[in-house]
Amino acid sequence: MKMSAENRQAFSHRPKKPGQQGTRQGLDDHSDLARSASGVQSTQRALSILQLFSHEQPDLSLMEISSALALHPSTAHRLLSALVSNGLLVRSERTAQFRLGYGVVRLAGISLNQTDFVRHSLPELDALRDTLSLNANLGVLHEDDVLHLAYAVRRGTPRYYTVLGRTAVPNCTALGKVLLAAMSRPAVHEMINRRGWRPYTPYSITDFERLDEELDAVVSHGYAIDNQERSLNSACVAAPVHNSTREIVAAISVSGSLDECLGPKKATVMKTVLQHATMISQKMGDLSSPLVNSI
Repeated sequence: MKMSAENRQAFSHRPKKPGQQGTRQGLDDHSDLARSASGVQSTQRALSILQLFSHEQPDLSLMEISSALALHPSTAHRLLSALVSNGLLVRSERTAQFRLGYGVVRLAGISLNQTDFVRHSLPELDALRDTLSLNANLGVLHEDDVLHLAYAVRRGTPRYYTVLGRTAVPNCTALGKVLLAAMSRPAVHEMINRRGWRPYTPYSITDFERLDEELDAVVSHGYAIDNQERSLNSACVAAPVHNSTREIVAAISVSGSLDECLGPKKATVMKTVLQHATMISQKMGDLSSPLVNSI
């Protein structure tokens, strides 16, 4: 018996047997997920490569990178080639080593220019330097360290001092103490236990009792002092920068010799730093704190 056209069409579209329907779609979805996971892993590895570079190690070889991240050299080479092609790394023809490229500088510049507290801080840093004849600094807490974002320095300051992105141990600096004081004490202790004390000088803080006392003093007085804790025969005075919700988003400081910062003009230095920190905070929308008139 011949099958009618209608019956042939019905059979050609009949439901597939259980387990058969959507098999191809399932395979395609699985393949898409696998490719997506592979892409995420490659992105994470590429970002990990960028984070290997530092002021101490600005140049790295292929083998150093593959060893540091436990990557096969061919995998590391593929990721490095992608970073180079996008301008995030450059490769020296002479040494065959890699270093950060101008693409990173461009992105960093965009980030800094769009960061409100950096933009508002620059004229205040200049004013601090000119008023006190001291170096002025702006920093934030990043990955358990103080990250320096801007400077206003007096003539004759060593060039290494003004390198953007320079980091410092927070418990050894006035900037860091201001930023740590905004955290809960358990969070501070956890960070120190994770990274260690990392002292710079015999005066650096290396115990929790002293650190907690100094952080409590920062909260009480509104400023922090580094007395030879970062560098011998030098000192620093720092104050917090708040946003419109009174959250501490950064800190500014001045630094110089012991006598310049903590000598006869100590009160003037503290008052001036607090005043300019308040001015920046007001530009950020914090109108709750009046300008400082006395210490």
